[in-house]
Amino acid sequence: MGEIISIVSHKGGVGKTTTTVNLGASLTLAGYRVLLVDLDPQGQVATSFHFGQYDLKCGIFELLAEQAAPEDAVHATSLEGLELIPFSAGLQDESPLREALGKDAHIFNTPFSKLKSAYDFILIDCPPSIGELTYASLTVSNSIIVPIQCEYYALNSLGRLLKFVRDVKKNMNPNLKYRGFLVTMVDLRSNLSRLVMNRLRYTLGRLVLDTAIPRNIRLAEVPLYGKPAVLIDKNSKGAKSYIELAQELLNQHGTSESSLSKNYLKLVENY
Repeated sequence: MGEIISIVSHKGGVGKTTTTVNLGASLTLAGYRVLLVDLDPQGQVATSFHFGQYDLKCGIFELLAEQAAPEDAVHATSLEGLELIPFSAGLQDESPLREALGKDAHIFNTPFSKLKSAYDFILIDCPPSIGELTYASLTVSNSIIVPIQCEYYALNSLGRLLKFVRDVKKNMNPNLKYRGFLVTMVDLRSNLSRLVMNRLRYTLGRLVLDTAIPRNIRLAEVPLYGKPAVLIDKNSKGAKSYIELAQELLNQHGTSESSLSKNYLKLVENY
């Protein structure tokens, strides 16, 4: 049975979709079968592979509306072993889906239980917010990765996300765990970046992953070329960082702590 990992953030622009696409590709190159699920209505995972509206058969929207079977929603990518489920085959008003999830947070259970047996990893790109879609994603996930941009405002309102995760764990998914907090958009030539990195590690301790993702043009070029950075330039710093991240996750003995201690939460809230 595969592991379902939600890529979660309480804000946009932190490298959430970039992480989903490039971590998925790196795990695939390591020999694992990977499925990317785009739960963000913006549909940027599909865009990263140059899928247009008319290239998509159906997506998670149609799947949860019982308009399609799980296997019909899966789309192959240019990298063998890496597949994706887009948010939708077209522009959809996600309000009915959000309302359905508000009434039944278990709505994901059936389709994901079927998909889980076919992949080693399922990476879910959650919306840049903590609402019904993210909540439902966490109910079916084994673990989460939280990208954090390397800036002084990175921990602003992070306490709200941590409490959100703790609530899901308490009420819906007691086995949910953190894979780790991933620091993104790092410029190690900058004294500011080093100071922020140190502060993040002081605040979140061993929950911060060792791998840090640098600012890199190859990562920004993914939507332009329609393929992950490892297929654009495997020797670029961005591609190497995600290869290292994949190896770090594969070498972890189990997942990290299931929830943050009160001391961690207090540090975050007072940041």
